[in-house]
Amino acid sequence: MTDPTQNPYAPPPAPGPGVPPAASVPPVPPAPTASPLGYQPPPAPQYAPPVVPQYSTPPQPVQPPQQVAPYGYPGQAPAPAGRKQTSPQTSSIISVVAGAVSIIVLPWIAGFIGIGMGVFTLRAQSTARRQGLATNGAHTTMAIIGIVLGSIGILAKLTLDYFL
Repeated sequence: MTDPTQNPYAPPPAPGPGVPPAASVPPVPPAPTASPLGYQPPPAPQYAPPVVPQYSTPPQPVQPPQQVAPYGYPGQAPAPAGRKQTSPQTSSIISVVAGAVSIIVLPWIAGFIGIGMGVFTLRAQSTARRQGLATNGAHTTMAIIGIVLGSIGILAKLTLDYFL
């Protein structure tokens, strides 16, 4: 491997005498700073800022307020005045929470709230089913769990009062 033409890592050979060196190319003359014959280009035109038209909106007709459907199931009749209507989801959650609280503290109050809200949820689900509306089985299950937990809380309180 002493031959440099066979070594791929060797630098390329220097150019031979037939190639003129790069310095022999004549330089480009500099551009003249002043134009001959005193020619001056015309000045750039000055433009005025664009005029933005001011549009006024036409007067809008006054529309009466739209009637918004109350929350709840579609086709559900509005609640009578003075009575707040709750959804089965809300009452089933209240039933479970109150039933669980009745086991630990406030067994009478929380137990009756858990049982009452559970019964309310079951009745609301039954009414919705009779009207042909969609019902959710999870709400029914939570209502039953709330009734059971509220009953356990009240029965535990009665048992503790009897034996203590």
